[in-house]
Amino acid sequence: MRNNVTLLFLTFFSLSASADNIYLKNGDAISGAISIVDSNKILVKTGYAGEIRINLADVKSFNIDTPSLIKNETFSKWESIDSIESGPDGEITLIKEGSKENIALTKDLVLSKNKIEAKTRENKISGGINAGAAYNKGSSTTEKYSLDGNLNISNEDWRQNFTAAMLRNKDNSNVSTYYYNLGYDLDRFITPSFFWRGNVSYQHDWIEDIKEKTGVGTGPGWQVWNDELSSLSFTTILSYQNLKYRHDGNANYLQGALGWDYNQYLFAKKVTAYTKGRVGRSFDNDVSLDFNGRVGVMYNFTDSINLNANIVKEKIKGNKGDSNNTNYTFGVGYRF
Repeated sequence: MRNNVTLLFLTFFSLSASADNIYLKNGDAISGAISIVDSNKILVKTGYAGEIRINLADVKSFNIDTPSLIKNETFSKWESIDSIESGPDGEITLIKEGSKENIALTKDLVLSKNKIEAKTRENKISGGINAGAAYNKGSSTTEKYSLDGNLNISNEDWRQNFTAAMLRNKDNSNVSTYYYNLGYDLDRFITPSFFWRGNVSYQHDWIEDIKEKTGVGTGPGWQVWNDELSSLSFTTILSYQNLKYRHDGNANYLQGALGWDYNQYLFAKKVTAYTKGRVGRSFDNDVSLDFNGRVGVMYNFTDSINLNANIVKEKIKGNKGDSNNTNYTFGVGYRF
């Protein structure tokens, strides 16, 4: 009874002008923007209740007016379609180049809208902030604190990304890890897949041999794909780097690096797995390895609130000193 009242409420406040409509088996209809069908659920974004998930078993049919990608099994090949019309009970009608094909709504159905095709010249702003802390008192006292955030501003031609992070670990009276870093990336899309990146980065460390690292670089990037289920991009950056050692002067050098950024959304975006980082080295012998990477998983309680766990690794091997930090973080995040 309670679920029926909720669905009637959503139906009452649905916007008839919305492009996508979901028709339920109980006779109700919900309008919004369908982003994915995955894990036997439809994820639809509404103007009145944010993102909601609807069990595919409760759906009679649905329609989508924009191009989408669809497949009948998770590991099968994607098929590009122009639109979807509602069909008979338990079916949808795929429209592609004027031809029509009816398929059944099964638990293996996967659908995703392509974000690249949906870009406009209007700026889209998104971002998030994550905070974590741990305290353990036994034979020794351990304290861990982490804070990181990002801000992304993007449109059809440009993408800007600001990042910041801080990590501090303390065992008894000994601070074993304490650093922060800042970054800025500016991407200019030449085509929907190929872009050119300029970036600036800075890191300050209170513990390791390398106390400061500053970099300015540029290079090409490739957006391999970017849809509602996952995204993957690679960049190659040529940069000028400056290192300040704690006890033995400075080092200035040119560096080549490969970067990656991968996101995978699971269970109708309830869970997100991700990894991002770069690996490089100098063209001389100043730095033989420069690695910075993160791998993590996020569980989304709501559109905004999440729990996240991460492994963060940073390692620099210089001829006058090294920097090596590995941290495991667990915290609460807010995204917008």
